Amino acid sequence: MTVQTKEPSGSYVGYDKTGVISLPPEDLLHRVGPGTPCGEYLRRFWQPIFLSSMLKDLPVRIRRFGEDLVIFRDGSGRLGLVHANCSHRNTSLEYGIIEEKGIRCCYHGWHYDIDGTILETPGEPESSMIKKRVSHGAYPVVEVKGLIFTYMGPIEKIPAFPMFDTMDLPDDEMIPALIPNPCNWQQIAENSIDPYHVVFLHSRVSGIQFQNEFQLMPVFNYFERPNGAFYTSARRVDDKVWIRVHDHLIPNFSQNGGMFTQADQEEVYFARTGLTRWIVPVDDENSLYIAYRHFNKETDPLGLGERDKVGYNTIDFYGQTDERSYEEAQLSPGDYEVWVGQGAITVHDRENLGHTDQGVSAYRQRLRNAIQKLQEGEEPMQPTELGLPIPTYAGDTILHAPKSNTDDRKLRSDLSIKVAEIFRSGDVFTGEERREHIRRQLRDLDNR
Repeated sequence: MTVQTKEPSGSYVGYDKTGVISLPPEDLLHRVGPGTPCGEYLRRFWQPIFLSSMLKDLPVRIRRFGEDLVIFRDGSGRLGLVHANCSHRNTSLEYGIIEEKGIRCCYHGWHYDIDGTILETPGEPESSMIKKRVSHGAYPVVEVKGLIFTYMGPIEKIPAFPMFDTMDLPDDEMIPALIPNPCNWQQIAENSIDPYHVVFLHSRVSGIQFQNEFQLMPVFNYFERPNGAFYTSARRVDDKVWIRVHDHLIPNFSQNGGMFTQADQEEVYFARTGLTRWIVPVDDENSLYIAYRHFNKETDPLGLGERDKVGYNTIDFYGQTDERSYEEAQLSPGDYEVWVGQGAITVHDRENLGHTDQGVSAYRQRLRNAIQKLQEGEEPMQPTELGLPIPTYAGDTILHAPKSNTDDRKLRSDLSIKVAEIFRSGDVFTGEERREHIRRQLRDLDNR
């Protein structure tokens, strides 16, 4: 892997300054503040929280997981993420002075290192013990390809950073995006495990928003992983079967295929993802869509992607932000409208789930189970337990499979299952060796 991160060191007692809160079962998935069951669970994972490009010379106040924080880069280039209010008299450190080492409160000059260690209390007598008995709340951060990640759980349980295989693909440019959403994180996160909405929202109901083939009803298959699932959607396109794969790992990670895949290509074997995404809570009623857009010839052979449109509250494909007018959104609603339109926090008791919601139902149950296990003392499985780099499957494969007199749905389903087996067989390899193994197996399958 060419991408490397430096493991953080320091005291980092941000988590220790939060409490535990009991909530009724119906709030289990939605409430994310400090001490809530879901909040505790989400804090056990590295989470993206900010764009590197948005962090300039001044501190920035942000809110994540119901906590008010200040993020900054000190004079030596180190990143700091600290509780927003000074440990002395609660003045906001967004007005703090950046030092060569850490940040200084503007009110009385208390000086903090990036891990919350108090370096100086200039108004206090030399005999003061404040520096030894008080630490300011802080969290470790790492920076990877334009995104800043943090871990907000108990520092003694900090996991290895989750380097996914799609973070280091050959000839691939990754551009980060951050999109604010005025709704609960769940409403967005579960959208990616609902493949049926693509047929209707993005094609048959709102009009063609991506490509014509999305209006074709695929055969869907779901495949469990120890900490999530992936699904295949197999569409008939003339004498070919286009198999598209989506990843979904709990709590909030997903990947899909290329954003501008050409379904009529002659040979596509294990083309990788066009979007790597996390849904990160700001608080119970607001969330962030934080992602890497992948740009490469493999997933976008016609070069339809637009790098310049990817950034804060903007991305280069349809219906992900609030940028369109209300009338435009009503005429052709996209993803943003359907998840924000559910309200700040949707009410599950008002839903009437059916066959098309099997992925969503399974995702919610996996998440509830994981949250409950943590409450019982069992630490959650980390993505890195799948291996490093973490193997993922998202992408597109196009196979030759002429339609015959047999059941075409079964043919497409059987092909999807074989493709999933091939993908899994590659998990014993990494990097280019894994890609070549999978592609060789797919090529053999295509030539039968």
